[in-house]
Amino acid sequence: MAIKFSAGVWAFDGCGDRFLLSGYRDGKPVAERIKEAASIPELTGVELNYPADVTDANLEEVEEALKANKLQASIIGVDHSCQRKWQFGSLAAADASIRKEAVDLAKRGMDVAARLGARQINVWLGQDGFDYCFQVDYLKAWRWLVESLKEIASYRSDVRVCVEYKPKEPRTHAYINNAAKALLLVQEVGLENIGVTIDVGHSLNAGENVAEALALLAGHGKMFHFHFNDNYRSWDDDLLVGSVHLVEYIELLYWLQKVSYDGWYSLDVFPYREDPVQVCRESIATLKGILNLLERLGVNKLDELIAKGDAIATLSFIRQHILP
Repeated sequence: MAIKFSAGVWAFDGCGDRFLLSGYRDGKPVAERIKEAASIPELTGVELNYPADVTDANLEEVEEALKANKLQASIIGVDHSCQRKWQFGSLAAADASIRKEAVDLAKRGMDVAARLGARQINVWLGQDGFDYCFQVDYLKAWRWLVESLKEIASYRSDVRVCVEYKPKEPRTHAYINNAAKALLLVQEVGLENIGVTIDVGHSLNAGENVAEALALLAGHGKMFHFHFNDNYRSWDDDLLVGSVHLVEYIELLYWLQKVSYDGWYSLDVFPYREDPVQVCRESIATLKGILNLLERLGVNKLDELIAKGDAIATLSFIRQHILP
């Protein structure tokens, strides 16, 4: 099947960190970032955050920039984390008025996604969690999450809602911190148009084998969207794809083929000091290289080796094609 590559437009911005908020290069207006993304031939889509990259005020400008650069909006991320009002939660906030604001924002994000042709939103609940023991009522928080997401997903059946999990940051503990809990949540919501986003870095932070997490979600029909990057497991570094966990990436792409994932292969990278175009190009080249490797290895042959349960034989077979 044809692979659709996408990238978050934030990769082409200033990419500030907590030590240099302004970033290590000058930031750019969103239209310029879209144009820069279009300079990468393999990219056919971009991710945008609402209301950070795309706003109610610049929606028409973004729409025109996408058309001019022949790019699709792959997904619209709804920003429930980067405003002060979300500091004690968004969809699971104890304050009912804050929960309503968060739900309404997601609904507007769905309208934006539909207008731009994305047909899906990403919901990452970075502020929905806790920092200390005895800080929150876990049972109420879970109920509020389910109720909020059910209202959001019910708003438009033609737009998918993708819940992205992450163990921590900005809170020390996030409620939705692994694939199994994300799956439990969307199953409890119980609507067809709600599923899960796997971010490779978040999955690594959670101590997961990313391929296993993918298989779990796909087996329940809830594997909706994918963010590609890499890290050293201890933090969400958003590094170049395959720069650290290459063998795990080979297994991941093997399983993406096994479960017939047909969604976007979307880059969520933060090239703080590196050239963003080069980082995206190399990340795509790595993904394509692994797909070519799998073609040479033969998926059927890997199936046979896995069925025998001899890990050394399987890894030796792969090694002979990489390091002959």
